[in-house]
Amino acid sequence: MDCQMDHELEMTNSYRVEVSGWDASENFFVETTILNWSGDEGKQISLRSPVREGCVVFVRLLRPFVNADSIPVAYQVAELVEQEASGRTTVRLAQLYPREPVTRTAETPKDSAIPVA
Repeated sequence: MDCQMDHELEMTNSYRVEVSGWDASENFFVETTILNWSGDEGKQISLRSPVREGCVVFVRLLRPFVNADSIPVAYQVAELVEQEASGRTTVRLAQLYPREPVTRTAETPKDSAIPVA
């Protein structure tokens, strides 16, 4: 881990994470970075891989001496915040949640292709 990552870890609400997804060129990437979480700015990460606003990334918490099987959480890149001189991009994340299942309503025709839950 480099000096910058060590300094960022000392800040409150900073966590080592593994981020994976598809970059702007549609190539799959996996990288380790720091997730900064503040009330004002939400969740932000700095990535080497170029990503686009709206893309989906998966973030998995890396905790030393704990079960390495933490579950990745899906996020959407909500905003490209800053392009750094080093080539890294700081992005703001918005957590994604599962959609509600589609159910038949009184307005839905009986022969609709929508499956009944």
